[in-house]
Amino acid sequence: MKIAVIGSGNIATFFSLQMHQAGLEIIQIVSKTELHAKELANHFNCPFTNNIDELSQDADVYLFAVRDDILLDYAKTMNLHGKLVVHTAGSISLDNLSTMSAFRACIWCMYSIQKKVFPTQQNIPLIVNATDNFSLERVSALARSISSTIYILPDQQKSIAHLAAVFANNFTNHLFTLAQQLLEKENIPFELLIPIIQNTVDKLSISLPKNNQTGPAIRHDEKTIEAHAQLLENSPKLSAIYQLLTASIQEEYSNKK
Repeated sequence: MKIAVIGSGNIATFFSLQMHQAGLEIIQIVSKTELHAKELANHFNCPFTNNIDELSQDADVYLFAVRDDILLDYAKTMNLHGKLVVHTAGSISLDNLSTMSAFRACIWCMYSIQKKVFPTQQNIPLIVNATDNFSLERVSALARSISSTIYILPDQQKSIAHLAAVFANNFTNHLFTLAQQLLEKENIPFELLIPIIQNTVDKLSISLPKNNQTGPAIRHDEKTIEAHAQLLENSPKLSAIYQLLTASIQEEYSNKK
């Protein structure tokens, strides 16, 4: 299977390296950043370009690992009919790319991929879907070259999974950042929080998160909640977040008092 990769960022790099290691043939790298395209293409000894108009016509599969807005722009002008078009976006549906090809599929990685810290485990979750059985078979084969853990979900369920990942990963990481800022103001090292963060994650392997909730909100510990409110008097943004999350926890567990 000959694969042209459009993109050179975190996902494009991880996917193409894994596919290459599994014996699949990467025949071209296309990226708006020529230096990044060259660096990635060097791994496969294949041509590269920063001009999408120079996209090879010889590939069997076109893997688009680019920003959502760029992908949608490509979908307006590109015609790859007869070829399998695979995108990697969590919030883009296959229908959005209907003008590109009759054969469309998606591999979305539910994992935060960064070039400097590629995952070493072989079971990171990949969600795949496709427009037809033939495309599903081919995209599943591509996905299995990347990970042993594959979920087949239609676009609607994939969108919900993407939303859940934003809550579970992006939002929690932002909360870690806010906690770090609170500590830094008092010259307290962030490392102090790492064990409790790790403990919270570890418990998820043996119990659902709804069973692990602790803290002043679920206990309705009004004295502690008020004390925290006073500490946040000069931080309107943090105060609003604290109040919102406290109210959400108390509403969630209101029947368990």
